[in-house]
Formats: sequence, C-alpha cells, structure tokens
Amino acid sequence: MTRDTIGFDSLQDAGPLSASGLLGRRFRLWRGGDGRRQVFSVYAADEAPDYPAAIAIAVRMEGMRRIPVWTGPAGAKARSAAMATGAQEIHLRILPETDSGALAPL
Repeated sequence: MTRDTIGFDSLQDAGPLSASGLLGRRFRLWRGGDGRRQVFSVYAADEAPDYPAAIAIAVRMEGMRRIPVWTGPAGAKARSAAMATGAQEIHLRILPETDSGALAPL
C-alpha cells in the first residue's frame, strides 16, 4: 500500500452525507486525525475524473464497510492504485484554496 498524500491509518469512514437517496450514494464523509469531517465525492474506481487540485482515497468494500487502502493525488495515479489494491471506489475531495486541516496535502 502506498501513502502518498495523507496518512490513511487515521482516516475513519464517517458514513454517507445523507441517510438515504442520491446524496447517500454520491457523497461520503471521512474524518481525519484532527476529528473534522470532510465531504468526498464517490466514483467507481475506473470512472474517477482527473482533477488537478484534488486528493483521492482508494476504497475497498468489505461487506458494508469502506476501507481506505491508498491515498494520493486524483487522476491516473489514483485509478492505477485502486486497480493494484483491489479498491472498488475512489473518493475525491477538491482542495480549497486555504488549508483545511488534516486531509490537506502535506
């Protein structure tokens, strides 16, 4: 497993953005080491877009659990990492112009 951008050991799946409907399938909350929740867009591993200012979490599904297996830049590198680690999803967060805490790149 590769640790390119954020330490995924401290990442916790904080659940869907909404309990039901489209928002629950399309967006996921992740909690970093500082305890703050941040919103990520959910994509199938082979359909994640290339965003230059985004971080990615490659996520493997184990039953109903989502397990982060790789973190790093969005794009081809994230899709390759997802394939190599058996991840079914890539969760993307477009980075704001200012520091946003533990999930921001180091």
